Amino acid sequence: MNILVTGATGFIGSQVVRDLVKRGHRVRASQLATDDRRRLADVVDEVEWVTLDLVKASREELGALCDSMDACVHAAWYVEPGLYVHALENIDWVTTSLRILEALADAGCQRAAYIGTCFEYDHRDGTLSESTPTAPWTLYGNAKLSTALMGTQLARDRDVAFSWVRLFYQYGPYEYGQRLVPYVIQSLLRGEEAEIGSGEEVRDFLHVADVGSAIADIVLSDCVGAVNVGSGEPLRVRDLVAEIARQLDSQDRVRFGARPDSPSNPPFICANNSRLVSEVGWRPRYNLEDGLRETIEWWKNELAGAAQDDAAAGLRSS
Repeated sequence: MNILVTGATGFIGSQVVRDLVKRGHRVRASQLATDDRRRLADVVDEVEWVTLDLVKASREELGALCDSMDACVHAAWYVEPGLYVHALENIDWVTTSLRILEALADAGCQRAAYIGTCFEYDHRDGTLSESTPTAPWTLYGNAKLSTALMGTQLARDRDVAFSWVRLFYQYGPYEYGQRLVPYVIQSLLRGEEAEIGSGEEVRDFLHVADVGSAIADIVLSDCVGAVNVGSGEPLRVRDLVAEIARQLDSQDRVRFGARPDSPSNPPFICANNSRLVSEVGWRPRYNLEDGLRETIEWWKNELAGAAQDDAAAGLRSS
């Protein structure tokens, strides 16, 4: 199949691209001129790259991007760490996402899988299934839900099979360094203390490669509508951090309670992923222990490479 992937250099999108390429599909990937393809170094030459600012793109440019595509994974969005949850750019991406869907329909594309979020749900309902009521409490969650609702109607009107992929929590190599798992790993590898809140909140963590394979499975399936992508296994943040510390033999340098818990943080977020498993046929490759071990090894290499670069820069300046 010819498959378009937007947001192809991102934490999630890069995993989708790699998975589809490894399965033998022809991937066209959109990127910004400033994007770094490092996450896809092993398959970069097997991808057709299109440099395009999707928000500013003309109708003609979007048409050319979508031309001859059988399916699309739309993973692009505004995701600036620390800013995206309340950013007004979320509004731009609602319109952009619908314009892309219209261009896909005009081009005769038959299937689209768009990326949503568990933050669309009402988290008071415990384990979250696709039938859980929606009640987003951030601009990001509301923008995603608006895209889901309008995208579903537009796709129905234009005869495009439309899946809405609701992601839960991810971890793995190449994650933004200030997020929880990278922060803990880097702190402990450097011999520093990792300062955490109480860690009593429960979350659903899935290795990013498994997230990528799940999205690929969905876009290649006949499944339409909302589909949760998560492990389906509730895990206290405290236990996640403890496992990282155990693997690094650094239990004494984790400080639980050193940071205040946010009162707006839901105490429990976990996916019911039965639709993904039973209808799509997806299975994870990683358990938590192995996934964290791989992630720790990646960060060891990353920090070692950065140290070598710093040393080399010091020699050149001396």
